[in-house]
Amino acid sequence: MRQFYLAPDQRIGVFGWSPHQGGVHHHRIAEPLRVLGELGVHAFTGRVIDDDVLAQVDTVLVHTLHTVTESPAWERLARIQTHRLVLDVDDWMWGPDWRPFKNAYTPDTLARLFRNVELAHVVTTPSPQIAEFLARYNRNVWVVPNTVPAWLLDHDMPARPHPTVGYQGSASHVGDWTSPVRKGFYRWLLDHPEWHVAGYGQLDASDAPDMAHRVTITPWQGIEDYYRTVSMDVGIGPLRDTPFNRAKSALRAVEYAALGVVPVLPDLPPYRGWVHDGINGRLVHTHQTLPRVLDEVARDEPWRREAAIQGRIMAKEWTTEAAIGAWLEAWLTQ
Repeated sequence: MRQFYLAPDQRIGVFGWSPHQGGVHHHRIAEPLRVLGELGVHAFTGRVIDDDVLAQVDTVLVHTLHTVTESPAWERLARIQTHRLVLDVDDWMWGPDWRPFKNAYTPDTLARLFRNVELAHVVTTPSPQIAEFLARYNRNVWVVPNTVPAWLLDHDMPARPHPTVGYQGSASHVGDWTSPVRKGFYRWLLDHPEWHVAGYGQLDASDAPDMAHRVTITPWQGIEDYYRTVSMDVGIGPLRDTPFNRAKSALRAVEYAALGVVPVLPDLPPYRGWVHDGINGRLVHTHQTLPRVLDEVARDEPWRREAAIQGRIMAKEWTTEAAIGAWLEAWLTQ
C-alpha cells in the first residue's frame, strides 16, 4: 500500500483489468487502451490487479465484473475512493439465449454484477437497450459503440476465385441459425451455383452436405487473424428477434463495412443506423427473407461494388482512432 495513495496527478493512467480474455477484452478494453497509449497516456491491461498496478494509474476499467473471487477488490476500491472505476457491460446477461450463459449467470451472479455496477463511477455499454436497463442501478451510464482499428480501411482482403458470402460467429449464435434460415440459405445456394460460402468460427453446414466443395469453414483463431485472413463479398449474420439479440452491438456491421464487405443483416436495433438499406448494405425486413434479399444482392455486382465503397467511407467514423473521444468523455465524468 506504500504507493497506493499517491496523488492522482502523480499516477495518471488507465489499467484495463481483464481477468478473462477473448473478443470482449479486445473490443471493450484492449482497443481503446491501444489508442490511448498511442496518444501518450499510460494505459495497459492485465489479468491481475494489485497495489503495484494501482500505483501507476488513476482509472480502472473492467468488463462485466461478477465473480466471487474478483468482486471484493472492486468493493475495496469503491470504499477507499482512490481511483475512478469504470465498468463496461456489452451483453444482456440477465436474459441470455444461450444455455451456457443461462447456467453461468445465476441470480447470485447477477446480484454481484448489479452491485458492481452500482459501485462504479462510470458505466459504459455499446447498447442503448443495456444503457436504459443499467440506469436503474447507476445514473452515469454512457453508450460507447464498438469500433475497429483504422488500418482495416486500407486492408486488402485475400483474393478469392469465386463470389463469396461469409459469416462470422461463435457457438453462442448457433441458435440464430434456425431451421427455416438454414434451409432457406441452402436453397439460395442451389439457385446460385457460382457462389461459395466462407464461415469463420461456428457454422453448421449440415444442410448442404452435397456442397462441401463450396463451403470453407475456418475455426476461430483470434480477432487479428480473422481480420487479416477473412475474404468475402457479402457478409451475413442471422439473429432471432430476442431481448438478448436486440441488445447486441453493431460490431458485425462495422467490421464488414471497414473491410469492404457488403452487409446483409436483419432489421433489428443493433444494425439500424449502421446499415443504411440500399446504400452501404441491406437490411432484411420482417416481410422479407434472407434468400430473397441475397438474390437481389447477388444479381447486382455494380451495386455491391458501390455499397462496399460507401461502407468504407462511413467506417472512417467507426474506427477506434476516430471514436476515442467518446471513451474519454465517458471516463472523465464524475
